[in-house]
Amino acid sequence: MAYTRKITAKYILSGLFVLLFAIITHESGAKGKYFSFFFKSLTHNADTTRPAGEKKDTSIADTTHNDSIKKIAIDTLNISKDSLDAPVTYKAEDSAVLLIPTRQFYLYGKANTVFKGNDLTANTIKYDQATQLITAYGGIDTSNNPLSKPTIKEPGGAESTSDSIKFNTKTLRALTKNTYYKEGDMFIYAQAVKKINANTEYAYRGRFTTCNLDTPHYAFITRRMKIVNNKIAVTGPTMPSFEGVPIPIVLPFGIFPLETGRHSGFLPPSFVNNYSLGLGLEGLGYYKVLNDNWDITTKANIYTYGGWNLDIKPDYFKRYAYRGTLDISIQKTKSLNTSGLLTEEFTKNSSFFITWNHSSDQRARPGTSFSASVRAGSTKYNKYMPDNAFRNYDNQLASSITYGKTWDQGKYILNIAANHNQNNSLGLINIQAPTISFTASTIYPFQKKDQVGPTKWYQKLGISYSAT
Repeated sequence: MAYTRKITAKYILSGLFVLLFAIITHESGAKGKYFSFFFKSLTHNADTTRPAGEKKDTSIADTTHNDSIKKIAIDTLNISKDSLDAPVTYKAEDSAVLLIPTRQFYLYGKANTVFKGNDLTANTIKYDQATQLITAYGGIDTSNNPLSKPTIKEPGGAESTSDSIKFNTKTLRALTKNTYYKEGDMFIYAQAVKKINANTEYAYRGRFTTCNLDTPHYAFITRRMKIVNNKIAVTGPTMPSFEGVPIPIVLPFGIFPLETGRHSGFLPPSFVNNYSLGLGLEGLGYYKVLNDNWDITTKANIYTYGGWNLDIKPDYFKRYAYRGTLDISIQKTKSLNTSGLLTEEFTKNSSFFITWNHSSDQRARPGTSFSASVRAGSTKYNKYMPDNAFRNYDNQLASSITYGKTWDQGKYILNIAANHNQNNSLGLINIQAPTISFTASTIYPFQKKDQVGPTKWYQKLGISYSAT
């Protein structure tokens, strides 16, 4: 019996020793693969002792083999549906009032808000969080004059001033009253403007013009219009007006380009009343973009007595090369005779005038230059210019065109020029063309390149040349 106990104790000690050795080698990684089957079978045997129907708890096994995986509780943030989806910057000169029960916010005195690039300035601005509606309106000073009318600047560059503005921050829809709207070079006035999205507006009872006066010299009046920002404005039946007086000429529709930047298009005229020339339209023309370096502007003036003027003006420019403007004007004058001599009822005259300015960049062609400054024409052209006293008494004209060339780092210089001057009061015109000058700097033909010893007298002999 004692022997059996000794054998059993011996086996128990051996088993504990083997188990301890397996655990150590498994944790250290040394020869752990030899005992992987042992641990798997041990785990499997342990699972077989679980009662039937009980689910396996893998949390210990998962954490044993994937210590880096941890369960993290993530807090959720509930955002109110009526919150703004973009930040708003605001300021006011007077005060800001927040009404918590009604969720309304007021800004008083030269208030300003910026939301999604829309810059709104007004005397009073109100924000209702429940409806997400911004309302802006102006005020009056002590003399009952308008004060700080609502003005909104949109990201595309459009700007409008109104009596009142209602703007929905969620849908970006807006409604304005008595609005002055500026889009590019076009000025638009309308009794009501409804903005349906970020790029489209509808206006009621408005006018189009390029004149920025409250009562423009000319305008096109219409009942309904549609405006697409930075593209086009389309109207229904429209009629022109001059100095606020409608002209009974109805056009079936109107199309007005609102493109920004450089593009071709018609130039609107201005209505004038001249005692000598009669009623007229001035500045009627067309601007044409020829290419990236050239464009041309054509304008005409037409008067009821029969006189007219045509002006053609090309402009050209190429970076680091040249820049210039040419202006050719043809004038056919028929003005009322006011001299007191009743030989003829009208005074007639035909004349022309040329203006040219050109300059070249020497970086394009080093050593070569060309420039022109020309003011020349008929001696009576300035005399019959309407409503321009400075031009009427400008009797001295001068022009100059020059070309220069330099060789060998300035040793040889050639200049060619043409000059002109005229006296309109005397009718004298003088032209000097061409004027040529050539200069060669002094050279020393007997001087050695590598001088040794004192300079001889003949080595100081030099030759230069100049001719005109």
